[in-house]
Amino acid sequence: MWKDFCRRLLFVFFWAATAVWFSGYLYQQSAAWMLDADVTVTDEFREMRLSNAVLSVLLQASGSDAMPPGDILTTLFPFSTGGDLGDNRLLHSRKIIFSDLNLWRTRFMKRNRSGYLKVRTAYAAIWNDVKCFPVTGTEISYENSWMFERTYGGKRGHEGTDLMPSANLAGVYPVISMTDGVVEKIGWLEQGGYRIGIRSPNGGYFYYAHLDAYAQEFAVGDAVYAGEQLGLMGDSGYGEEGTVGKFAVHLHVGIYIYPQLSDRTARETGEDTGEQNAEVSVNPYWVLRYAEMLG
Repeated sequence: MWKDFCRRLLFVFFWAATAVWFSGYLYQQSAAWMLDADVTVTDEFREMRLSNAVLSVLLQASGSDAMPPGDILTTLFPFSTGGDLGDNRLLHSRKIIFSDLNLWRTRFMKRNRSGYLKVRTAYAAIWNDVKCFPVTGTEISYENSWMFERTYGGKRGHEGTDLMPSANLAGVYPVISMTDGVVEKIGWLEQGGYRIGIRSPNGGYFYYAHLDAYAQEFAVGDAVYAGEQLGLMGDSGYGEEGTVGKFAVHLHVGIYIYPQLSDRTARETGEDTGEQNAEVSVNPYWVLRYAEMLG
């Protein structure tokens, strides 16, 4: 009877262990499947909403070899609610340590390498090159105005963040580059006034608008470095070249990326020909919060 009892106990233990292993495997697999490159074109991804907990993890990793921001955010993504990293189950469970993130990164790369790498490419373009806040020498205020209504030139959503100085004075406050990169656009835009656009090493396009003046005679192709002065904050724009005074002095910061597409969508839409997808805007607010905390 004792042997029969032991056999039954071992049988129950075996199937219980198998059930635990299988449920863990399914959980990991379902999490990996959430890393679909197509999420990089969704409104939820573009809104880029984080939380103080996520920002804290990014700051812990800054200046170290722990993990680049793009890897951290990609690894956290499957634990978010609808792509909203402000609500993250992994961060709610316990204090995050980088060995946890490395473990999950390895699992995701094993189970969905293509999806992981494409989502990481999008996050890296936004986050990996950011080194400093774009305005120096003054108290700056800004809010999350992503997709607030704008009406000049037709009704549209606000694709950026406006940084307001302590005093409404043009030509006083230095604007610096948040990243290393190369000048891709320079000169006047009706809506943006005197603007400059920097393409960072990981592919993000950082757009600085409404300048009063440039720091030097930049040309397309010029290299810039993080912290280099680009110009002075102003109130240019909303008219023909040289128009000023149509709004308060501020700096408009925009961030744009080339979104990634899954292999499936690329085949269905014919986008697998090597041609680059249309660039999309992402919300700079949380990136600016991170840059400000970097100090």
